[in-house]
Amino acid sequence: MKKWIFILLAAVLFAGCGRGDRGHLIGVQDRPSAVYADPPGMVYVPMGSFTMGPSDQDIAYSHDARSWTVSVPAFYMDETEITNNQYRQFVYWVRDSLARSLLADFDDNFGFFEDEFGMPLDPPILNWQPRIRWDGEEERDILSELYLPEDERFFRRREIDTRQLIYRYYTIDLRRAASVDPVERRNLNRAELVAEHTEHIYPDTLVWISDFTYSYNEPMAKQYFWHPSFDHYPVVGVNWVQARAFNVWRTQYLNSYLASRNRPFAMDFDLPSEAQWEYAARGGLDLSPYPWGGPYLRNAEGCFLANFKPLRGNYTDDGGLYTVIV
Repeated sequence: MKKWIFILLAAVLFAGCGRGDRGHLIGVQDRPSAVYADPPGMVYVPMGSFTMGPSDQDIAYSHDARSWTVSVPAFYMDETEITNNQYRQFVYWVRDSLARSLLADFDDNFGFFEDEFGMPLDPPILNWQPRIRWDGEEERDILSELYLPEDERFFRRREIDTRQLIYRYYTIDLRRAASVDPVERRNLNRAELVAEHTEHIYPDTLVWISDFTYSYNEPMAKQYFWHPSFDHYPVVGVNWVQARAFNVWRTQYLNSYLASRNRPFAMDFDLPSEAQWEYAARGGLDLSPYPWGGPYLRNAEGCFLANFKPLRGNYTDDGGLYTVIV
C-alpha cells in the first residue's frame, strides 16, 4: 500500500514539474510588473473628446476660425509649472557631469573613458557615487576651467561659467524610419536614425529686461533664478528647445533609477501637444472660455480667479506683481 502511494505522489510531482502551459498559448510568464505610482507633482487626465478651438462666446473670432471635435488619450501633466528649483536640478546635473568628466581624467573613481577592451567611450561612463569636493585644493585646480576667467568675474566672485552648461543627448527619428519601405526597413542601419543634440540649458535670465524694456526689472534679472526666495516660482527664460532637452533628461533620470531596480522603463516625458494643453486647461468643460465655468474673471468676492495681467497699469489685484508661487 505504501509503495503505491509513493508511486502516485511521485507521478503527481513529476507532472507538476513539467510545462505549466500544458502546450497551450498563455504568453510569457513572470513578466515584471508594469504598475507605477502616479509621478510626484503630476495629475492624471483621463481620455476623452472635446470641442477644440474658439468657443461660442468668442463671436468675433469664430468667423475666422472653426472648431472641431478631437479625441485625446489619457496622459499625465504636471500640476503646476516647472519651478526654478526643479529646473535647477537639471542645471546642477549638467554641471556635475562636466565636473566628473574632468575629475575622471585624474581619478578612476569618477568614471572611465575606455571599455574593457581599451576602446574609447564617447561620452564616458561616469560614477555618480563619490561626492565632488568643490573646495578641495586639488579639485579647485582641476575644475578651474568650469569657472569664469578672472577678467570676467564681478567682485572677484568665483562662479560657474554658465556658457559651458551644455547638455548632449540623442534622439531616434522614428518618423523617418516609418517612411522607409517595409522591405528595406529590415536592413536599415539604426545608426542612420540617431541624431545628436547639444543644447545650452541655462535659462536666459535677461528676458526680464529684454521683454519689458521700460520696466525696472534688473533685480529680477539678477536674483530670480538663483535666489532661494524664488525656488518655488515658475522658471522663466527657457525656450522650447531647452524645454525639450529638460524632458529628455527627466526621462533618462527616472529610467536610470528604474534600471538600477531592474524595473521596466517609464513612458517618455514630453511637452504637451496643442490638443492636450487645451483639453487639460478646459478642466472637463466643453465650449467654456475658462476652466472655472462662466465668462467672468472674478469670483463672487471680487477676487481674480487666475494670475495674469488684469488691468491697465494696475497689475497687483490678482495677488502678484510678477509671477507667483506655483
